[in-house]
Amino acid sequence: MNGNALGIFILIVIASIDCSRILFVQPSMSKSHVMPLQTLAKDLAKRGHEITFLSIFPFDKKIENYRDIKLEVKGEYVNVFEEVGKAISEGAGLSKMIPLMNKMIYGFGNETIQSPTVQKIMNEDQFDLVVVGYFVSEFLLGFADHFNCPSIIFSSGNHVASLNFIVGNPLSPDGTFGDVTDSAVGNFINKVKIFLVYTIQLAVFKGLLYYRSKSIYDYNFPPDRYRSYDEMIRNVSLVLVNTHFTSSGPRPLLPNLVEVGGLQVKPNPAPLPEDLKTFLDDAKDGAILFSFGSNAKSIYIPEDKQKIILKVFSKLKQRVIMKWESDVLPGKPKNVLISKWLPQDDILAHPNIKAFISHCGYGGVIEAKSNGVPIIGIPLGADQKGNADKIVEEGWAVRLDMTDITEESLTNALKEILSNPKYRDIVGKQAILAKDRPMNAQDTAVYWVEYVLRHNGAPHLHYPGADLNFFQANSIDVILFIFAVIYAAFKVIKLICGFIFCRSKKGSNEKLKRN
Repeated sequence: MNGNALGIFILIVIASIDCSRILFVQPSMSKSHVMPLQTLAKDLAKRGHEITFLSIFPFDKKIENYRDIKLEVKGEYVNVFEEVGKAISEGAGLSKMIPLMNKMIYGFGNETIQSPTVQKIMNEDQFDLVVVGYFVSEFLLGFADHFNCPSIIFSSGNHVASLNFIVGNPLSPDGTFGDVTDSAVGNFINKVKIFLVYTIQLAVFKGLLYYRSKSIYDYNFPPDRYRSYDEMIRNVSLVLVNTHFTSSGPRPLLPNLVEVGGLQVKPNPAPLPEDLKTFLDDAKDGAILFSFGSNAKSIYIPEDKQKIILKVFSKLKQRVIMKWESDVLPGKPKNVLISKWLPQDDILAHPNIKAFISHCGYGGVIEAKSNGVPIIGIPLGADQKGNADKIVEEGWAVRLDMTDITEESLTNALKEILSNPKYRDIVGKQAILAKDRPMNAQDTAVYWVEYVLRHNGAPHLHYPGADLNFFQANSIDVILFIFAVIYAAFKVIKLICGFIFCRSKKGSNEKLKRN
């Protein structure tokens, strides 16, 4: 064997050692939940890892080292996501949303595990790591025990209480709950509200959702063949969260919870489709993006509000790109381009985009901030109202409620955002902060995934406090014990003093009798 051949052979051997087989499981019906995780999977595939990705939304083009497995949506689940989107768009309450979310998360998640496609993979494949796309779906961690490999959880949203439970993060609600602002922490009434909401979330995650998820886990990964549900949660190697302290605020984090906010935001925007590129390039007065994301749909906007929005758009000198889930938009002005799906991040990166009319979904807020685009927020439900309030307080957004939209209010909001330079100046500074990191979000996520692989699950990252229950973790058992000891000591001292007092009194009485 000559020197060149030997060198090639050594490189092949090294590559085979470094290459790992990684299973990504993300059965969410929301495309916005899947896209950030797909970004991570693609980056790992570029580094030579063999990726298998289970989702409803496979890529259109084949990617080297990347195997897309499409999850089929059948039966009663066909229309669930449509119903969820309509409910969100209409601002439906919990009584309507909870049954729909239960079916979408737990029902379809259970169907996913039992599907012939997934069962075939479980019977025929082997993996070195399982990455679970998280949406209160801990039951999917059973795949890691099935393949006898480490697990990583990826959350496409913000910090939620259940992720803190998994790694053992501090549970102080005042400064670590959701997107807590300085004014919220400093205001006592807001602190009470935060505490109550946090307590409810604690009860929901540790109560109802815990037992719902556990029942699905036990059904698909029975205890006679697999580790227990609680043990699988304790053995999670790493949690990646698609947020960053510049958006959600600083908070104490253990080393096995890593922020990778903006994972879906490309360091270099992809080329736009020709029609969008031409439309934006020719927008001499600038352009506006209108999108309610992948869950809520613009077609469900009340008809009277649709007419108001289009009338206002028709009077603008700017062009408007509008996500519209239909081929037809009655009354569409000439300056409006519609599309059922848009490369949102790449559009926001275009220099002619001047404003973003958004429902303030978390992903859209991150993308707008990263690209320095101010927002007119029209929140509909879920976390959107909180997201809208936070960016308004940061100073780079204006909020409108759907019920309050009139021709005058929308015109004034657009005029304020487009003509007042403070919004673009503030979000420009926010963009600089969001990007000023030792490594970008993509490289950070890849590093930590490979760290877990290099160190066989990285058990040294595990915080022992995560194994404690609520009473132990918060030292309530210790406090109760100390109070019990103090109480017992007090009772003993009281008893002794009483005994001494009685003896002394008895002695005094006897002495008086003798006298």
